[in-house]
Amino acid sequence: MTLIYFNAPDKPENIGISQLTNDLQLFIDERLNIFVNYAIVGNQIQFDVNEEQRGYALFFDVPNDFQN
Repeated sequence: MTLIYFNAPDKPENIGISQLTNDLQLFIDERLNIFVNYAIVGNQIQFDVNEEQRGYALFFDVPNDFQN
């Protein structure tokens, strides 16, 4: 499992500050309208917030019994 934690000022409106997913790539692919021009760099998802601002979220592998 993967825990995704958004930088608060960059967090998209329709997503909670932390998300738990079984498949990081699928999570991103299902939200390509939110993760505009995204890049995965190390343990970061970087994406365009708007034309002037780049946002990011950190992600970590967590045990399957992790409670978000």
